[in-house]
Amino acid sequence: METDRELLKKGLMEMGLIPAEDLVAGFLSYTSELKKWNRAYNLTALKNDRDIITKHFLDSLLFLKAFPESLQTVCDAGSGAGFPGVPIAMIKSELSIFLVEPSRKKCAFLRNLKKNLALNNITVLESRVEDLIDINFDVIVTRALFSIDEFIKKTKSIVKQDGCLIMSKGPKFQDELKEIPPSVHFEHITAILPLISLKRNLIRITR
Repeated sequence: METDRELLKKGLMEMGLIPAEDLVAGFLSYTSELKKWNRAYNLTALKNDRDIITKHFLDSLLFLKAFPESLQTVCDAGSGAGFPGVPIAMIKSELSIFLVEPSRKKCAFLRNLKKNLALNNITVLESRVEDLIDINFDVIVTRALFSIDEFIKKTKSIVKQDGCLIMSKGPKFQDELKEIPPSVHFEHITAILPLISLKRNLIRITR
């Protein structure tokens, strides 16, 4: 059986990412903090390390496949325990990542994680995404928290004019696409989750 360290390195390499020792150590620390806080705050239903690595960390990094070439700011709407925003921030230190989460307890976890992992490119915002004002983002991401139409409506005032929305959806995403206005431009990007070869559907909507 592979160790968590070996599993992380293998998964990152399958995604074409460099498994630097400090990056792998950061993800292992993330795993430890998540399991510790999960006992009190119920942050995730995934309990074992392998599932956390594959279905949280690597799954979050699949969003990078749908990112536009030029961007500076990313909003993670309904960040929860930091997915997909924190893994993205760990890989893309040049980006400013805003974690938007209404739960005070989850925000406490995210702020603790930011401090422990020294992620200076992260800002935690204790808010619902639809309540944000006076701020705009190049990219807004979410992991199946909203329907596609709902996500468009909740973020219309905070995505930049040339920005985009990216969400990970299940196999019934086609039904949701029927609910959005025909004027909305979208792209369907298929991605394969490393190590366990699960298919993921990334929907990118551009303004």
